[in-house]
Amino acid sequence: MRIVEAQLQRTGAWIAGERFTLADIVLGLSVHRWKMTPFAHPEMPAVERWYMALNQRPAFMRHGNNGVA
Repeated sequence: MRIVEAQLQRTGAWIAGERFTLADIVLGLSVHRWKMTPFAHPEMPAVERWYMALNQRPAFMRHGNNGVA
């Protein structure tokens, strides 16, 4: 997750840069599962901002954050 945090701090938007890509979908599913694990997670503000933006996308809400971890 620290690698994802560092990348998002560099890009300031999506994983690969200014545009949403397949990388955001793949990592978004992994981050979703990580966030659902029942242990403490370190603060990662860039990941949190990105994850919130990802969850605004209708397709991710329907298929990625659908209650299935």
